[in-house]
Amino acid sequence: METSNLKYCDDDVNLDNYIIPNDFDLEEVCHKITFGHGWVVLKKMFSAKDVEMARERLFSQKLINTIETFVNQDDLHNNYGGLTWGLLSRGRIFTKMAAHPIIMQVSQHLLGDNCRLSSFAANTVLPGMKGQKPHLDYPYYRHLWPSRDGCMNLPPHHLLALQIVTCLTDFTPENGSTAIVPGSHIDPHYPQDEKKFFDSAIQLTASPGDVIMFAGPIQHCAMSNHTDKVRCGILQHMVPLYITPFEDLTSGRENEEKAIRQLLALENPHPILKYKRKNSRRDSYT
Repeated sequence: METSNLKYCDDDVNLDNYIIPNDFDLEEVCHKITFGHGWVVLKKMFSAKDVEMARERLFSQKLINTIETFVNQDDLHNNYGGLTWGLLSRGRIFTKMAAHPIIMQVSQHLLGDNCRLSSFAANTVLPGMKGQKPHLDYPYYRHLWPSRDGCMNLPPHHLLALQIVTCLTDFTPENGSTAIVPGSHIDPHYPQDEKKFFDSAIQLTASPGDVIMFAGPIQHCAMSNHTDKVRCGILQHMVPLYITPFEDLTSGRENEEKAIRQLLALENPHPILKYKRKNSRRDSYT
């Protein structure tokens, strides 16, 4: 992207300078996401400078509502006009945000040491924009499961996705902050009854630089923006190594940063076992 009109360049991004909240407790955070209400808000994970660098790369060009084509009903929340894809190609600041040590610690603790980035997009709710339909995140789409009646009944600690929202603006009920149904990840079901969803949902609040984490199978959606300012956050979707990523994350920067290679699981290729028959009495893998 064009960077000549930006205040900061990629060299201004310090990948070794992260903010670690003093009260961070890995076990407590992971318990809240799995067996608790299903989400946490971690305060001031990124500096005002980091937030400004991300914002200017997103807002330096006119925001255009791009509508993708999704066939299945559970994918339709991705037709949302506020989504901007391909962030890794937009600047080093997005690599820094995706690879925050706490984000990596929580993801690895819940999804496995070799977990990977599945999707990385910005969600910008413009003034007057309506919200999304309530949904579950990939891969908890009903058409991906043997039965559409709710065979996602894995134990809460066995997550197939973790969603991380890095706030670039305030998140308030007035400007369309994320609505979430507490505890709905314990027995995941698609929120077909929208009235029931909105009757049970609460809206999260957070400030620029805060990070929200929640379980992939929790019922949630972006809400309508009733203010005259944008509401924007970075949506980071993490999955275990064995789950196919949702987004094509090719950015052209794969060899620039070790952090990107780790996030894209390029250091953990799947081994291909070649089956050979050695003799009629014994088979082996080589």
